[in-house]
Amino acid sequence: MLRYWLAAVRRLAASALVTGALCAAAMTAVLVLGDGAPWRGAAPRSLAVGAAVALAFAAVLSTANVVGAARTARRYGLALGPEAVALPCVREVRVSGITDRTAFQLTDGVRHAVERDPVLRLDEVTAFGHGKLDLAVRGPSDTKVAVRIRVTTGPEGTTAVVEARPAATYKRLDAAACWSVARLLERRVEEALRAEAGGGAEAGDGGRVRP
Repeated sequence: MLRYWLAAVRRLAASALVTGALCAAAMTAVLVLGDGAPWRGAAPRSLAVGAAVALAFAAVLSTANVVGAARTARRYGLALGPEAVALPCVREVRVSGITDRTAFQLTDGVRHAVERDPVLRLDEVTAFGHGKLDLAVRGPSDTKVAVRIRVTTGPEGTTAVVEARPAATYKRLDAAACWSVARLLERRVEEALRAEAGGGAEAGDGGRVRP
């Protein structure tokens, strides 16, 4: 939990600094232009206030995000870690032993597995084709998550990459919504691919996180 909180603070650092700088600039303008204080006297006070605002901004938002992320992790039976902060969240599944199946057929099987999932709330399929599946999924707290699934297959095995990101592109933190959706989809994708392999496949890395 602490590692997740620290990762969240780091992700918010830039936004917090900008917020603090704006507050410091605004206070300096008020002191100099409004009260007639000298620049030399106004600057230290304004910088102190700006630093306090930046720290409060990062601490409050990070703590609120941790609470939501912990609730999400418990709800889906997942172990919360710092990797849940990264956006987009990318998971990879590798399966061997699939023969006589095209990428389109495998992607279709994945689509059906996702549509039948009792936990995921699928809004719509936005793209579907040869090795390509794009989805809009409702995550925790009704957060809309945009998902891209890419499936490739060949003699050396089959690889599926799941990428989840907030539908709202401005979001810096999402209380682990994308991470939880990606983890659930990772399971469904692996199950679908194992079924295509006749139950004899082995996942190459169990769904590793890609940098």
